[in-house]
Amino acid sequence: MANDTTTNRLAVAMIGLGHMGGHMCDHVTAAGHDVRAFDLSEVALDERVAAGATRATSPADAATGADMVGIVVINDAQVRAVLGGPDGVLAAARPGVVIAVHSTVNVEAIHEFAAMADAVGAHLIDAGISGGEVGSRAGTLVTMVGGEPGVVATARPVLETFSKEVVHAGPLGSGMALKIARNLVGYIMMTAVHEGMLLARASGVDLADLEHVLHETNMDAQVYAPFAFGGPEPLGADAPAEQRTFMAEVVALGEKDLDNALELSRTHGVSLPMTAETRRQFDAVMRSPRS
Repeated sequence: MANDTTTNRLAVAMIGLGHMGGHMCDHVTAAGHDVRAFDLSEVALDERVAAGATRATSPADAATGADMVGIVVINDAQVRAVLGGPDGVLAAARPGVVIAVHSTVNVEAIHEFAAMADAVGAHLIDAGISGGEVGSRAGTLVTMVGGEPGVVATARPVLETFSKEVVHAGPLGSGMALKIARNLVGYIMMTAVHEGMLLARASGVDLADLEHVLHETNMDAQVYAPFAFGGPEPLGADAPAEQRTFMAEVVALGEKDLDNALELSRTHGVSLPMTAETRRQFDAVMRSPRS
């Protein structure tokens, strides 16, 4: 349990009890909240009931009398189905209930869902989650929230049961935008690792050595360093001379190293499309304003 919140006991509906939602539900239950759980999988429901939750027969049944509803399904269409229809959350939601969409969905869809909730007097927030099943099981997710401050404050005691940190990113949609941006970085880094592995393998390098040096050379810090997260200064023509000199050095080194990688890929007949595109865009990316 990430945080004991029994002093603020709430009636909570948890809908979607898969690899993420099931463990989240268990943390909410263990924190002393009254949880009604629903999933199409009877096996998943049985596990949550064994952990102390009450079995619900539909999203509407789960949401009946709830102070807060957590939705942890796959995509926009599933969230829409959970919310709408005669058996949906909004058919039973009482005025003032807080609905947290944990699913990673389109930001436009968040505004659509919020309008649906508003029509019945409910409040919807986006509450994207990151940390995978390991974090869900441990109660150490990072939850990225968008919504009105008062509504987020109401939801926070529940969110904190399965989170090591709750980041209120701003108004409705901000949490989902933050989650999408985070995921974008992750998937592009996965592609970069894949291309690095292709090049190393084609060059006869043991992939265990590549993994080792990636870990041991603090790659994450090197990737983040040039971008000065949160800094107000642009990196364009008006940037301080010292900053422009530093960035010119980064660009020169980066272009040299990317050229070397592409030359080696041609030697071994390996296609590295993301590397080639990065080389084309690198100067513009590194010199563009950040603010």
